[in-house]
Amino acid sequence: MRILLLHSSSDMYGSSKILLITVKILKKCGHVPLVVLSEEGLLSQMLKKEHIEFRLIKLGIIRRKYFNFKGFINRLWTIWLAKNQLIRICNQEKIDLLYSNTAAVIVGGWVAKKCHLKHIYHVHEIIQSPSWFAFFIHKMIARNANHVIAVSRAVKNNLSTVIPENKISVIYNGLDYSFLSSNQILAKKLSLNPNHLIIGMIARVHPWKGQSYFIDLAAALLQKKQNITFIMVGDAYPGNEYLYDELDTKIDLLGLKRHFINLGYREDISAILNALDLFVLPSTAPDPFPTVILEAMACKKAVIATAQGGALEMIEHQVSGIHIPLNNAQKASEIISPYLYDEKLRKNMGQVAQKKVNAFFSMTSFEKKMLNLLTAVYEH
Repeated sequence: MRILLLHSSSDMYGSSKILLITVKILKKCGHVPLVVLSEEGLLSQMLKKEHIEFRLIKLGIIRRKYFNFKGFINRLWTIWLAKNQLIRICNQEKIDLLYSNTAAVIVGGWVAKKCHLKHIYHVHEIIQSPSWFAFFIHKMIARNANHVIAVSRAVKNNLSTVIPENKISVIYNGLDYSFLSSNQILAKKLSLNPNHLIIGMIARVHPWKGQSYFIDLAAALLQKKQNITFIMVGDAYPGNEYLYDELDTKIDLLGLKRHFINLGYREDISAILNALDLFVLPSTAPDPFPTVILEAMACKKAVIATAQGGALEMIEHQVSGIHIPLNNAQKASEIISPYLYDEKLRKNMGQVAQKKVNAFFSMTSFEKKMLNLLTAVYEH
């Protein structure tokens, strides 16, 4: 098959990692993937490295910053231009199947209908608010997709309020865990105190990802144990850099400066994870299926996550990870407290986590399910 894949960004966070894995699988299995991105970035560099063809077209990605009259007109015009360019590509390249990665890409549905192509949506988001926007996006997906891939049951449940359940398949993300080395080089480079417990968070900087909650949690944990260093990793969407200043100000006001290291965007995720004793992802809205949790589990780390979204399916409380309440740092610190002092407890949990990730979230399983579904939709 010749498959046109549309994606919402060119970063290398979760959904982009899964897109890259998907196109590599397609290429390996004899299919011809053609990727369309809105801009150059780390993902386009990786596609070049893998000799996978891509085009740059402004796809009219839906972002909250366009939730105004001027933004609405901008998106309509950009999507209209993108649709015409994509139709030409479909005709010239004799595309057999269209695949839209993330709910933020809405132009693919119209292109598929115009070109009489089967269309698959791969949804990585849980959209709840504003309610009108969630309803609009879900209606668009329901109307324009032959089938929907949800990255977790939590995502499927969110979609099924509008989309028939028999039209949605859950396929958990799978990763190649061989790249996750076990070296401790980063700890030396950062001159981390060997007597300190290292607790880290890796996520794109965004209000719902929980960086502010992470800082509150740090303040609560430091009341129980002083020799802790906290590491934050991740950058913000262009235009949202002010979020960094807000976080720095909060750290300063709480008197936590000497306990925090903010590394910004990093590609050496394996090295960072291996420098940690505990990994935290305290999302304040349901996180659909955070890939970084899989990476932390594969690195034998005890994972702490808010008890919502995909994390409920990824880790079992106090077995392969720890669930904490939403926006309650004091209660969360009490749950985490035993793991601050017991290294054996942390390591045992990390070992269980690694076994679970290899058993349930493997690349082999992801590859088989994705190929079977793509073929079934195309042939149906």
